[in-house]
Amino acid sequence: MRPMLRPARTAIALGVAVATAAGSGAQAASRGGAAARPRPAHAARVMGVRDEGSLHYVSDDATLIVDEGGLSGTLPGRSRVYFTYNGSPNVSARFVIHAAGGAVEGRASCLLHNPNSPTPSFRGALQITGGSGRYAHARGSGELFGIFHRRGYGLIVQAIGRLRY
Repeated sequence: MRPMLRPARTAIALGVAVATAAGSGAQAASRGGAAARPRPAHAARVMGVRDEGSLHYVSDDATLIVDEGGLSGTLPGRSRVYFTYNGSPNVSARFVIHAAGGAVEGRASCLLHNPNSPTPSFRGALQITGGSGRYAHARGSGELFGIFHRRGYGLIVQAIGRLRY
């Protein structure tokens, strides 16, 4: 029996399908509509992604903390995260995941929960913005979850979403 999709994953998949369909229609219109000869479509791959890892502190510069470490899951490999924390409950991150065959880049905007805790958690939306190698045209979206360890500046992260490449 196939597991039911969570509403968030269904919404993400629906958004990707709508964006893909809209882009195809715009391309046909820009080539002259029905009279124009269609070009062969690039075969895009879409996959559900679920990766997690414990990252360790590398460096910091005022409000920017750099962590890196191994990831396991759909895209196992190494990640480097540039985590911006300025004392506000709003945090952000830029990240690069180095996986077999290429790299994936993205960003996230999150809300820090229980900000006075020594290990506050965070959750927010993430966007895949590009990549290299087999992921050169990567796009996608999803959610980023995590825990920020104030004492050693380490991060525990989990990313769930859809990746199109």
